[in-house]
Amino acid sequence: MHPSRATHYLAHYIEKAGTGTLDMIARCMEMGLPGPDFEQRAGQFVVTLWRDWLTDAVLISMGLNERQKQAVSFVRANRRITNSDFRQLTNVNIRTASRDLEDMVAKGILRRIGTTGRSAHYVLEQKLDINRTKRT
Repeated sequence: MHPSRATHYLAHYIEKAGTGTLDMIARCMEMGLPGPDFEQRAGQFVVTLWRDWLTDAVLISMGLNERQKQAVSFVRANRRITNSDFRQLTNVNIRTASRDLEDMVAKGILRRIGTTGRSAHYVLEQKLDINRTKRT
């Protein structure tokens, strides 16, 4: 193959690979999953895709009530939930909403961002890397 044709072919390949990484990030976000990790390890480019660790079996084993299951679905779709969102979603009072949300924090499902007021919200907690798959 002529060198200029090879360069053109490789440029197209690299451009397509770059678009692919953006597609991966976008699709992960659409599915409510963490974005992929990109790293160089031992001279190789490594992409780690993270699956949703909150499977139905995990949620059942944690003993969530129906309101809390609704909250997980809401956060998957919206990336966050506030106490007000939870109350509107489940039609409960502020104390019940706080108790349900804090229970989910204690169980490691949600992480609270902020302390009190309008800026306080909850996001899905990332699964702990117990298998040490994110080490270099």
